[in-house]
Formats: sequence, C-alpha cells, structure tokens
Amino acid sequence: MSGGVDSSVAAALLKEQGFEVSGVTMRLFDGKENAAVTDAKLAANALSIPHYTVDAADLFEQIVINNFINEYKSGRTPNPCVKCNHRLKFGLLMDKADELDCGYLATGHYAVIENGNLRRGVDNHKDQSYFLYPVFASSVDRILFPMGRLTKERVRTIAAGFNLPAVGKKESQDICFIPSGNYLDFLKSRGMENSSSGPIVDINGNKLGTHSGVHNFTIGQRKGLGALGKRMYVKQIIADTHTVIAADEHQLESSAIKVQDVLCCKNGLKSGDRFQVQIRYRSKPTLATVTDFNDGTLSLLFDEPVRAAASGQSAVLYDGDTVAAGGIIS
Repeated sequence: MSGGVDSSVAAALLKEQGFEVSGVTMRLFDGKENAAVTDAKLAANALSIPHYTVDAADLFEQIVINNFINEYKSGRTPNPCVKCNHRLKFGLLMDKADELDCGYLATGHYAVIENGNLRRGVDNHKDQSYFLYPVFASSVDRILFPMGRLTKERVRTIAAGFNLPAVGKKESQDICFIPSGNYLDFLKSRGMENSSSGPIVDINGNKLGTHSGVHNFTIGQRKGLGALGKRMYVKQIIADTHTVIAADEHQLESSAIKVQDVLCCKNGLKSGDRFQVQIRYRSKPTLATVTDFNDGTLSLLFDEPVRAAASGQSAVLYDGDTVAAGGIIS
C-alpha cells in the first residue's frame, strides 16, 4: 500500500470479496515516504485491516537508485520502475507475504493476470503492463491486480463509496525518489556534477560542439545539444570517451535491437516468433520477429524501423494484449 487511491481501493475490493487482507508498505528512504506510510496506515485503519511496514531502504538504494545513477554514467537510460518491480514489489514483498502466511500478493497496478498470463489493463491511459513483465520472475499465480479491469474514473468513484482517505489525493506522475521530476538535479545531488565534458560529433566523427556531461542526454533527445547549424538529435552516447554522437532524425532509426535479462511467460520464446514490441512506455508497438533467443538474450528484427531505441530502457513483447516477455535493451 502506497497510501494512494489505487492500492487503497485494491485492498477495499479484496476485503469486500471475502479475502483476509493485510496492508504492507515499503519504507524506501528517509523523507517523503514517511507521508506515504502515514497515508497507508490511515487507509488500513479506515478498512479495519492490519498494516505492516517493511524497511527496504538499503535494498532500494542498492538495486534501484545506484542502478539509476550508474546507468546514466554509462550513457544508458534507466527504467527504475522495472528494477523496483523485479526485486522489491514482486521479490521482497512476496517474501513478506510468505512470512505473513498470505496466499496472494496484490497491488494497485493497472494490468490483468489471468490463468498465469499478464495482460494489458482495460484503461488504455493507465495500463502499466509494460513495467510489469518482472512478475514472470515471481509466482505469477499468487499475484492479484484488482485495478486491471477498472478505469481510473471508476476507481475514484469506488474510493468515495468506501470513504477512503486517499479519494482526493493528487496522483503523482514522477519517479518516487525524484518528486521534483528533475532527474538532473537528483544526479547532481548524488555527485554527478557537470565535469565530464566532451565532444559532440556527427556520425562521421566531425566535431560539432561540446557538452557538459553524458548524463544530460538520452537517445533521441534534441534539447541541450546547442546550436549545431541544423536540427539534430542524440544518436549514440559513448561514455568511455564522453562522446555524444548527433545525427539527423532519419538516422535515429533501428531495424534490429538486442535485449538482455529477458523474462518470459510460461510459453517461452523461440526464433521465428512474431510479436508487437514496445520499446518505451508510451511508444507505439511495432511488429518484430525473434531472430535469436539464447541464455536470456534476445535479438529482434522489426518489420519497420523504430525510432531512438535507447539502451537501458525495456523492450516488451506483446501477443495481442498479452505480455509474452520483456527485457532491457542492450
């Protein structure tokens, strides 16, 4: 329970369905999360269910925050929600469920699990299945997503009906450990000053300008390159030499990508399989063929090139609205 409306309604609906429900909140770091713990306790009190707090600060720092910083140092674009889902929400909390002798673990995510399959939530604007493929590393049959078949509007109506404290709480769109939304300020606060300056070059190696740190950029970005004489975008980041390669927009396209740390549904993958592949949370899925799958590493060939595939982001494979697999673009 995060203290927000989604997890509060999830708990309320499960209790209404006859489940014996306990609320659990992860304490992730000092500061803002204390309010989340307080809000979750208020929701649990309103529902007359027990509430527990799990101290996950050290693990969150190690697994999520350090990875976030190191990925930017390496010229990659991290996906912290995927890391958190993998190791904490469906790892650490599943262990807590076992400790409490609970048969299921439920969250307020907008997605559907049915017969061991992960599917998109019915609310297209809220669907979070892209971030949730790490459930394949957990006990999928023990995970419940009560929000999966509801719209956000309906959830707020239900919250009002249960008189839950979070009914009017503003929804956060930011990374939980960067409430300001400015990841560069966060990186600066963690010691990543603009000291790793380097060249901006074109795809032929011709120098176009300079930059103040590779962590300021992600693939496909235009802002921050300065006046290069024409509209150009970040095509590649070479962290070892602090080099940013800029290119015309059509040069950002990729016909194929490699994906590592792949997690699959129960049906698995094989060469020749075809899926709709989503390379960013809000990107349009593109049809692709699996050309190789071995030891958790996947190669994909797209029917039509994709724009600005960024190392560190997730590639998620869909068969219709069902998630087949996901992994980190390498």
